[in-house]
Amino acid sequence: RIGEKESIELAGVSDTDAAGLATAISGTEPRYTFFRYTHDANGQETSSIVFIYTCPSGSKIKERMVYASMRMAVLEMASREGGFEVVKRIEASNPAEITAEVLAEEFQVKQEVKQGFARPKRPGKR
Repeated sequence: RIGEKESIELAGVSDTDAAGLATAISGTEPRYTFFRYTHDANGQETSSIVFIYTCPSGSKIKERMVYASMRMAVLEMASREGGFEVVKRIEASNPAEITAEVLAEEFQVKQEVKQGFARPKRPGKR
């Protein structure tokens, strides 16, 4: 969390799974959350770090502005000083939007369907 003097402070550490993540994040103040998400990738269990930025609409305007402007600096500091390799970034206006289903969907391999070029039809006679 960002404190009164606009310095970054650790609000807390908790041990939760994806289903309980929404209750671990404050619903009244903006928050940056780093969550280690364990999922299946190509048949192997993998652990990835997800950065979650939540900004409730009921929070103070100054807090929203400060959090929005500091987001990239926090990610850079976490990478440089904490050694975090953030794999996914998620933004939400309410912690309740961060569910186990949303996280699973973020890590699904998306199949790309390629279509050939569709030639336009010739103009008709008048």
